[in-house]
Amino acid sequence: MRSSAEFNPESNTAVLTMEFREEEILPHVDKVVHRLQQQARIPGFRKGKVPRTVLLSRVGGEAMRADAIEDAVQERYETAVVENGLDPIAQPSLRVLAGQESGDVTVEIDLQLRPRVSVEGWEAIEVQVPAITASDEDVQDVLNSIREQMATVKEVERAVQVGDQATINVIQVGEDGAEEVVTPYLTVRVGRGELGEQEEEALIGAAIGDKVPSPQGGEGRVYEVLAVRELELPEVNDEFAKLVSEFETYTELIEDIKSTFSRRRQQEARNAFEQGVYSALLELANPKEIPEPLLTSAYQKEIRDFGQVLDGSGISLHRFLEMSQQEEGDLARSLSNKAAQEVLWDLALRAVAFDAALEVSDGEVAAEIEQLLGERGADREQLMKPMQQAQVRAGLLKQKAFRELMARAKALAPDGTQLSLEQLGLGEEAEPAAGDGEGAVAAAADAPHDATGVQS
Repeated sequence: MRSSAEFNPESNTAVLTMEFREEEILPHVDKVVHRLQQQARIPGFRKGKVPRTVLLSRVGGEAMRADAIEDAVQERYETAVVENGLDPIAQPSLRVLAGQESGDVTVEIDLQLRPRVSVEGWEAIEVQVPAITASDEDVQDVLNSIREQMATVKEVERAVQVGDQATINVIQVGEDGAEEVVTPYLTVRVGRGELGEQEEEALIGAAIGDKVPSPQGGEGRVYEVLAVRELELPEVNDEFAKLVSEFETYTELIEDIKSTFSRRRQQEARNAFEQGVYSALLELANPKEIPEPLLTSAYQKEIRDFGQVLDGSGISLHRFLEMSQQEEGDLARSLSNKAAQEVLWDLALRAVAFDAALEVSDGEVAAEIEQLLGERGADREQLMKPMQQAQVRAGLLKQKAFRELMARAKALAPDGTQLSLEQLGLGEEAEPAAGDGEGAVAAAADAPHDATGVQS
């Protein structure tokens, strides 16, 4: 079998030509005859014993040869696609140009190819991230929160101050002046926004028994102050540290708070950096139009994944829509938008790999296949097919592109200093978590965007 391809960059299509010698087709004709002999039900002949001449008269030699040609194409199609560097994304269509009845066979296959996008400027992405270390103010906020949990409450006769605990009645005043307590004995920590910033500001300075008009409730709502309590915070010392933690000293407690808060800050900065790089690359990718076959495949995957999440949580679709206050159409649009982003992210990573001249060796592909076989119990015969190996290679290439993208991008702290990947908790093991997190494993196992069958 010989093959060649003619590309049309404008339409992002190709025509794959495959040529077979007559002796390459004849074994497939025999296989078709044998298959029909096993399937045929003709009076006077036992199953599997129908003579070839009878089958030819019933089915027709041209029809059997057409099946044989399609079988031959199916057998060598993946090899021809890979050898010619093609990346089809939709069901191909087949035309037989020569050899329909006898002799050498020539076929043409129309293919829609995966598009390429431009990601100009990907090497200079900058992302603003939060500070990765805890400030003294952060530590003090955490410490104050712990102190408040351990605080004692003392009733006082003075007016309300910031930080006090006030007990109030919420009163609704009718047009006739009649008062109705709609929320009795409501306890509010003034200055925390529990009642609303403007409402709490109005309470500051009010004494027990005062009725304070609501700044937002109009003349119809007032707050009656019933009690004022002052919080007495415990002193911070070694005894306090022993009481609220496993540490012996105040210094150890402070260091632990600082370390814990810094880890949280680092995680927030890492998330911001990854999301920022993801969003920036999607913004740089052009054109953004997604071919229908890719979008359909990705959308179907999103539906499957969403269904698995619902099944795992035990929540019905109806209940989920109620909880999220969505209609089915809203959910469908959300999943479709997510699918489009996933496809664009995939195309953008491939563009980065191309721009950076990244490569994947045969040894890396072989190692990944062995890992797939060990981790997921994948089918060796399936993985050794040419297009499956190409999918593994593409997945590894996108992983390399993601690492290259992350290494080139700049994470800028609030003070303008550049943070390293190590400072963000990202290293060589960083994986494309933003949009392509399943990497080569998913590419090999699912192959969601590639067509391998041939349609005549």
